[in-house]
Amino acid sequence: MELLFVDACPRGEDSRTLALARHMLDRLTRALPDLCVTTHCLREMGLRDVNAERLAEKEALCDRQVWDAPLTRTGADFRRADAVLIAAPYWDLSFPSVLKTWVENIWVRNLTFVYQDNKPVGLARGRAAVYVTTSGSSMRGHDWGALYIEDVMKTLGIPDFLALRAEALDLDSSDPEAILAEARVRADKAAAWLRGRLVEE
Repeated sequence: MELLFVDACPRGEDSRTLALARHMLDRLTRALPDLCVTTHCLREMGLRDVNAERLAEKEALCDRQVWDAPLTRTGADFRRADAVLIAAPYWDLSFPSVLKTWVENIWVRNLTFVYQDNKPVGLARGRAAVYVTTSGSSMRGHDWGALYIEDVMKTLGIPDFLALRAEALDLDSSDPEAILAEARVRADKAAAWLRGRLVEE
């Protein structure tokens, strides 16, 4: 079994989102010692936005089904994964822009989706995805980033989705350690949920 771990946390080791996601990942790998984890560290991958020139190049690669080129290999990793774990902080009502660039790089015609009756049909083999996010402020029910990522995952063929949030960490009235401790309890439950999706027949 293979898990794709997407680290979209610009603050790296200082990120509370990354720490929470790693907590969940630790629980999951302990429960599934044979699980192979592929990491996309978006701070280090150097993914580029898909402009008009790169889009034309990408479409040509899709026509020829070349999946080991820089513009398509990210999508190949995504299609191969049995599950996806994404860590991205809550920034400006959604997430850091590098995660949108990653989405553009996994959206690969003839690899992660095809068009049928003028609609995209997902080809990813994954069974489930988990999206982990934290925020200093209250999200007020407006986690548009999670909603967007859920739609991306389902459009590309991954049927089950779970969002794990820890919010309002920096408000004067908040107890951030208590909030994160409670979030880690929910992360344990999320790991168990994802394990169940991975081992079910």
